[in-house]
Parts: sequence; structure tokens; C-alpha cells
Amino acid sequence: MADFRTHITFGAVTGGLMATTAMVAGLVNPSQAAALTLAATVGGILPDIDLNNSKQSRYLFGGLGIFLGFVVLFKFSAVLSIAELWIIWLGTFLLFRLAIWRAFNDFTIHRGVFHSLLACLFYGLAATVMFYHFMGKSAFFSWTLGGFVAIGALVHLILDEFYSVDFAGNRVKRSFGTAVKLFSAASPTASLAMLALCIGLYFYTPSMQEYLDTFANVEYWDYLRHRLLPDGPWFDFDVATPSAKDLETAHQPGNNRLK
Repeated sequence: MADFRTHITFGAVTGGLMATTAMVAGLVNPSQAAALTLAATVGGILPDIDLNNSKQSRYLFGGLGIFLGFVVLFKFSAVLSIAELWIIWLGTFLLFRLAIWRAFNDFTIHRGVFHSLLACLFYGLAATVMFYHFMGKSAFFSWTLGGFVAIGALVHLILDEFYSVDFAGNRVKRSFGTAVKLFSAASPTASLAMLALCIGLYFYTPSMQEYLDTFANVEYWDYLRHRLLPDGPWFDFDVATPSAKDLETAHQPGNNRLK
């Protein structure tokens, strides 16, 4: 399978390319594009969350503990004192880094249900629900971020499958076929539980109507096709730089998403 550094790199590159496209289309602003790139990077290492007692697993749960600690802070920052917020943040971090990490390692196996297409869906839905309900983000941005997380996880699975083929030796390793799978046939109970979680999360997701309307808009795709390649010479920096006012009034089908 691909190593930790490779997964982070490909997750970041995939996220960066998609986020750049979304920003040019006016769907997100620069700071949101950076957040989406980070989301795809995190998604790119999430399937390795079940690597028992590994550095990757500890890093992931430590990072989740830090992030979820801040999610809790944002929820109660207006009503609790600083000392109380300190306790809540530290408690959330320790809960995930120590207790939940240990329990997770005891009950999971690598390349089980958390290393499947069903898990990619779960990661995306969980991120969407979290950012919409706990971070107060718009429905459009929450769905977009959830999609970036899911795509980053999918890239991880594809990379692991790719690394299962030894092109130099013209042979297929025994691990081939265990990376990209719909669910874990070896853990049917866990797969059913994750499917139930996905269904439950879906009912808490915001409406997708605005999201679907955007990508069903022919004008949006025409604009992207027009911006995909330069009209003149490549990297021609002699063209006039548009003013801030020009950017605000530019014909971008998705510019209302920034509000």
C-alpha cells in the first residue's frame, strides 16, 4: 500500500486542483478554497484510521481530538467562561486521543469497513453534518467540504489498489482487491452499522437543492469551459489585472455562493 506521505501528498494535490476550480468559478472564496484543500488532505488519510497502534492512527485521533475540541468551543463559547472552555477543549482532546483511540484499535482491523467506498460516504456525510450544524457554515459550503473529504478518501483507496500491482515484476500482490471495495464482506455487522450511520447522517444533512441547481446550470459549465484554457499565449502576464470592482461584477455563475 502507499505510505503516509504519499497519501497526504495526493490528497493535497487533488484537493488543491479541485479547490482552484471552485474558486475560479466563484463557488468559494480563497480562504474557503484553502479549507477545502485541507479537507481533501484529511480525507486522504482517513482510511488509515484503523491502522492499529500506528503513528498514523495516533496522529489522526490526535488531530480529530483537537478539531472536535474547537467544534465544541464554538458551540459554547458565548455562554461559558474561559476556564470552562479550557476544560471542555482539553477533555475532548484527551477523550479522542486516549480513550476512543484505544477502544477503536481494540475493535477494528486494517482494511476493514473504514477502508471502503461505504466509509468514503460516511466520512463525507459526517463532515457535512458537522460543518452545517456545529460550525454554522452554509448548506452549499458544507456539502462541498463533505464532498472534498469523501473524494480525498476515495483517492486513498485508489492509491492503495494501485500500489498492489508490481509493475516491475509483472505481478499482482495478494493485497489486490482489498483497498477499493463497496463494503467489508469480512465484517458484515460493522458494514451494516456503518450503512445505518450513513442513513441516519443523511437525515441531518442540509438541503442539496442549491447544490444540485448550481451544477445543473448550463451557464456554470460554459463558464468553466471558457476559463479552462487561456485564450491567448500561456502564462501571458502582460494582460491588464482586473480591479476589485471588476472582480465583484465578473460573470461568475456561482458568485452568490460567497455570501
